[in-house]
Amino acid sequence: MESGLLEIYRFLPPALLEDFDIEEIGLDEFLRHVAKARYIQELEERIVAQAIADVFASD
Repeated sequence: MESGLLEIYRFLPPALLEDFDIEEIGLDEFLRHVAKARYIQELEERIVAQAIADVFASD
């Protein structure tokens, strides 16, 4: 549960956390937030990987 919260707070933007209250949500909603956080993490990794590839491709 703690690692999921870390992912949520690290990767989800504040706009998606406005109604997020760990004390009030159920397991399904918590897992949806973790899934969103992991998806955003994956997008960020792809962006960085593409930027690195672009830098080395221009040499």
